[in-house]
Amino acid sequence: MIEPAQWKVDKVNALTEELNESPVSAVISIKGLRNKEFQKIRSDIRGKVKIEVLRARLLRLALQKSNKKNIAGMTEHATGQIALITTSETPKTVYDMLVSKRTKAAARGGEIAEEDIIIEPKETSFPPGPMISVFQKAGIPAGIEKGKIVIKSEVTLVKKGEVISKEKAQVLEKLEILPVTVGLEMIAAYSDGLVYSRDALSITIEQIVSDMAGAFLKAKALALKADFLVPEIMPELLSKAYLQAQGLALAANFVDEKNIDIFIRKAVINATTLN
Repeated sequence: MIEPAQWKVDKVNALTEELNESPVSAVISIKGLRNKEFQKIRSDIRGKVKIEVLRARLLRLALQKSNKKNIAGMTEHATGQIALITTSETPKTVYDMLVSKRTKAAARGGEIAEEDIIIEPKETSFPPGPMISVFQKAGIPAGIEKGKIVIKSEVTLVKKGEVISKEKAQVLEKLEILPVTVGLEMIAAYSDGLVYSRDALSITIEQIVSDMAGAFLKAKALALKADFLVPEIMPELLSKAYLQAQGLALAANFVDEKNIDIFIRKAVINATTLN
């Protein structure tokens, strides 16, 4: 049996101890993030969270070794190019913090377009020369006007979900179009015996309020339809009953002080019509 390298054993032990001592732990993806961008984000949030880039297998071993309740559930999220965050901040606070640090960047080729990348007609800063061939090769209708290369008409260079080719990425960079969002992306977080997925952490207060308001309106409509007596629908039920009573009184020609004005208006209308 081959014994693991001592540095790996020491690293797993250190990670296990850190997981046990940290109130909140999170696995984040660093895939596609350039070193300069990573260091900038790390510097911005230093003091609030600790970030450590490490091998996914070592983290999985540490998660399985930790004595914290249910933290082993994070193991399935520890894959690919990842880093570990340990902090005393809440999972939601860490998620929002990472989202706020996302920035737009130039494509390098191979990325998936997040939205349609549309090139609008305009005059560029490029003089006549090789660049016009580069534009045309990328599928951008270009020509020369007044000594400058111009894009003649609007074109969707890359559709949402398509791969941005290296050639098109070079053109986008020349046009100073930044189509890629870069940043640290939360995969999952652990706190107090619970593992939170990225989808759960991405829910906003506004979304919760909107969902609750929508659910209330649906419940209210159902209660009205079923005549289910609850305080929230009493004004509508009383109004509905009043209108039905008035309709019945009119149909039966039942006159009292509350509806006599309706009968008067009805008589005036009938008289006008006869006249």
